[in-house]
Amino acid sequence: MKKVLLTTAAAAGLIAIPSAAAAQGSYVSVTGGYVLPSDSDNSGETTANIAATDDFGAIPSGTSVGWNTEFDNGFEASGAFGYATESGLRFEGQLFYNSYDVETHSGLTVGGGNIDAVDVAVLTRGPADDANPTVGAVIADGQGDVSNVGLFGNVYYDIGGPDATFKPFVGAGLGYQWTDVNYQPSGVDVADDSDGSFGYQLMAGAGFEVSEGLDIFAQYTYRDSFNDPEVELNLLPATLEVETQQSIVSLGVRFNFGG
Repeated sequence: MKKVLLTTAAAAGLIAIPSAAAAQGSYVSVTGGYVLPSDSDNSGETTANIAATDDFGAIPSGTSVGWNTEFDNGFEASGAFGYATESGLRFEGQLFYNSYDVETHSGLTVGGGNIDAVDVAVLTRGPADDANPTVGAVIADGQGDVSNVGLFGNVYYDIGGPDATFKPFVGAGLGYQWTDVNYQPSGVDVADDSDGSFGYQLMAGAGFEVSEGLDIFAQYTYRDSFNDPEVELNLLPATLEVETQQSIVSLGVRFNFGG
């Protein structure tokens, strides 16, 4: 994915050198951003009966499970190809990749009851032991990450028109993103799966014409899915929905070709 975005940037730069063009017409943009993901209220249910042990009761299929995940901030790389009209409207296709690490998990519930203080053997189905850590201690460790690859169609409106030097803008987009979830608290393989979902994004920012055919811009994006991606757990026979709300603050360059 990174190679694709870098190749796009290089190609855009080579084309832009000999092309002095007005802002109206086709363009290519490349951006880099800082991702501030919201916490995820993970929720799901068991998909098979979990047998009882000498220390713990059975967990029936269909029992609800869930916990909260806090994320570190991450990064995003994005490339787009679009067309600007005389009216100030711009239409573009965008490809992006972002990634952010897990900071911590907390509040694990099974069947609606919090089990953070219970021996972790309740999940591993091993024997209970005073030397074992609690569920809460195990999941508090922040190993793991979430990454997203998306393809969106966006519409922008440049306030002041395509030929203005300073260009505040607003926009909105619809598309599809693939989410990869890797939860490994304390090295325990809880989840490593991916799923796709349709989503939307809202954008606002401002651009500045550096020279004929070249703009720089700053942008804020809020992105979310219509349905949370669902992944399968490895620790237990269960599925889990993971929330993927993201705020992205980005800087970019736009090469305008005219035509």
